[in-house]
Order: sequence, then structure tokens, then C-alpha cells
Amino acid sequence: MRAARCTEYGPPGSLSVVELDDLRPGPGEVLVQVHAAAVNFPDVLIVADRYQVHAPPPFTPGSEFAGVIAELGPGVDGPPVGSPVAGAVFTGAFAEQVVVPVASLRQVPEGLDMVHAAAFHVTYATAYHSLVTVGQGRAGEWVAVLGAAGGVGSATVDIATRLGMRVVAAASSQERLTVARKLGAEAGVDYVHEDLKLRTRELTGGEGVHLVIDPVGGDHAEAALRALRRGGRFVTVGYADGQIPRIPLNLVLLKDLVVRGFEIRTVRQYAPDAVAAADRALAGMVRDGMSPFVSRVHALDEVATALTDVAERRTTGKVVLDLTS
Repeated sequence: MRAARCTEYGPPGSLSVVELDDLRPGPGEVLVQVHAAAVNFPDVLIVADRYQVHAPPPFTPGSEFAGVIAELGPGVDGPPVGSPVAGAVFTGAFAEQVVVPVASLRQVPEGLDMVHAAAFHVTYATAYHSLVTVGQGRAGEWVAVLGAAGGVGSATVDIATRLGMRVVAAASSQERLTVARKLGAEAGVDYVHEDLKLRTRELTGGEGVHLVIDPVGGDHAEAALRALRRGGRFVTVGYADGQIPRIPLNLVLLKDLVVRGFEIRTVRQYAPDAVAAADRALAGMVRDGMSPFVSRVHALDEVATALTDVAERRTTGKVVLDLTS
């Protein structure tokens, strides 16, 4: 099989595509023939050894994939060979084959092809849990979404709008705000050229937003926190800016704010009921026409370019590798 390989930590350009031995599933595992794999910002961090969890080289990066079941391991009764499935791993998705526990797989939602199925679960589940499970967002509330044209950001705008929330999209350019508005954002703030706190308050009638979803971090996090109304909720999801923010806790105290975090990798362990509820809700939205915004599709040989574009924030929505091309 062909696979992208990281032989030493570094920038995306250090990756190469090589031939490896075919994989075989062990007990409780299945072999998936990968058709598509999504590129996420954490993949960039893992390759550079800047993620919270280390992946010792050599390894195949990539976490989010869709494909068909090619072989069942010992003790696995189904789903049958040939079934379309999607899943997530810590590493290993940027390859023509991946081996995963059968329990970690999901059926591809009806209405999504393989490219969009690969782009769906991690970002849309992250968005849903950030908004609902953790953020407790409700219809009619104002929610500010940072990085609103990125992978998680665009999914958050999409879901929040479908759930009846009023979205203030925050992004780094008017082009990106246009993407967010097409997904349903009611208003936008260009946080490079506008004061995020003041403009957000203006857009919400002077009171501020009820909820902030922040996958960006950096200097924008504190400004977004200040844009919350009293009793508001702030959910930190990631740090695409590359800088982990330091929040003055007196702001939390003075305005009675709630600050929480969400991390998709462990949610199944500590909140299985919430995961099941989210899966049902998201499947329903897909049946109603929801689909990830995929802006670029690359061949596996272009993996370094795809990761570099994500690392340098030159993309909107999701970037996907097509492993059938």
C-alpha cells in the first residue's frame, strides 16, 4: 500500500509518500480500504511534535478517513466486507489502508460521498459538542465563532444556524466572512481590521454574545471572552493561531462567566450518551441536506502541499486527500 510517512519531526514538506507492506487486522479490528482522508490542523502539530500527545517516528499521519471494509479480524462479525464506513484514528489515515477497532467505525451518513464523509465526523462532532454538549447553546442565542471559515469554524456556523442560533462569524478577512455568511452567519467581524470585542457588542445590541466557540486561540481569545455578556459561556476547542492564550481570571469572576474545553479524542470515554445523541442529531441534519464545505481535494502525492496550506491558514472549510486518484 502507499502511505504518507513522517520519518522525523518537522514541517509538512518533510513528509514523503512511500510503499509499505499491506496491513492485516487483529482480534476485534477491521481493515479499511481508505478512499479519502481529511486534513486537520492537529495533523500539522503531530508532524511537528507540537501536539499534546506524541507520535514517535516513523509514522503515517492523518486522523479522519472514509472507505470500505476490506477484511474482518478474528472475532469480528460485521459489518460485512464492502460496507462504506468512516472513522478516526490518532495517526494512520493518510494511507491506502488503515486498521482500526470495529467499535470506532461509523456508517457513512446517507447523502455523503467518500470525500465529504471523510470531512464530516471529526469537525462536525466537535462543532456539535462544543455548541450543545459543552456550550449548552439554545435557539435564539447569539454565538460568536472564531476562525469561522476554517474546518471546525465552518462546521460550527453551519450547525449553530440549523439549531436556530444567531451567529457572529469572526475571521481574518472579508473573503472568509463571505464563506461564513453563505453557511448562515447573521453578522461578521474581520478581527484583523476591526476590534473584536467592540464590534461584536455592537452587532448584538450592546449586550454581547451568550456563547463563544474558539478553535483559534492566540490574542483573539481574550477579546472574544470580553465580548460575552454576563453569565456567558466560552468553549476553547483548539489553537490554530499557534499560541495558547492566557486568560485573566478576573474577567471570569467579574462577569460570572463559564469557561470550558472540548477535545474530541476522549469524549466517547466520558460522555457516551452525549456521543450517541450527537450522532443522531447530525445524521438527521445530513438527511435534511447538511454537507461539509470542502474547498480543496488533493491526491495523496500532494499531502505536503495540503498540510502546508492548512498550516499557513490559506484554506477555507475542509481539505481532503483523495486516495483513489
